[in-house]
Amino acid sequence: MLYPIRLTRRLALMATTALIVACAPLKIYYKEGVQVARMETDQTDCEISALEKVPKDIRTRYIPPTYTPYQYCDRYGRCYWRQRLVSPGRHVSYDSNGPLRDKVTAQCMAQKGYQLVELPACGSAVTQSVPVHATQVLPRLGPKSCAIRLKSGRWQIVTP
Repeated sequence: MLYPIRLTRRLALMATTALIVACAPLKIYYKEGVQVARMETDQTDCEISALEKVPKDIRTRYIPPTYTPYQYCDRYGRCYWRQRLVSPGRHVSYDSNGPLRDKVTAQCMAQKGYQLVELPACGSAVTQSVPVHATQVLPRLGPKSCAIRLKSGRWQIVTP
C-alpha cells in the first residue's frame, strides 16, 4: 500500500512546483510592438551565437560530507560525543561559462533593441477580470503591468 502514498507525494510535489512557477515573475526580452514569435527567434539566434562564441565548459567539483556533533548517553549514564551525517558528499557539475554566455546573449539582444524586463505575476483579481489569451505582440508596459502564465507554457501581459 506504499504506492498510493508515493503517488500522492509525487502529485503534491508537482502541484507545489506548478504553483511556484505560476507565482514567479516573468523574465523576457522586451521591445514594444514586436511580435512574440519574432522576439523568440531573435533570442534563439542570440543564444546560438553566444554558444558559438562562449562554448560550454562543464566542470565537476566535489562537495565533502558535513557532520554535526551530538552527545550520546548509554543506559549506564556514560556519555560520548558522536558525529551525525547532515549531508552526504556529492559531485556537482556546472558550466563555468554559463554566466558569460548569458551576458553575451543579453548584449546581442540589446544590439537588436531589446531589454530584459521582469514582470510580476498578476493577482487573482486581475486574472479573473481579463479574457485569457497568449500575448502575440509585446504591448506598451506601464508601472502596473503584470503577467499571467498560461497552462500551455505561454504567457499574457496585462497592463491595467
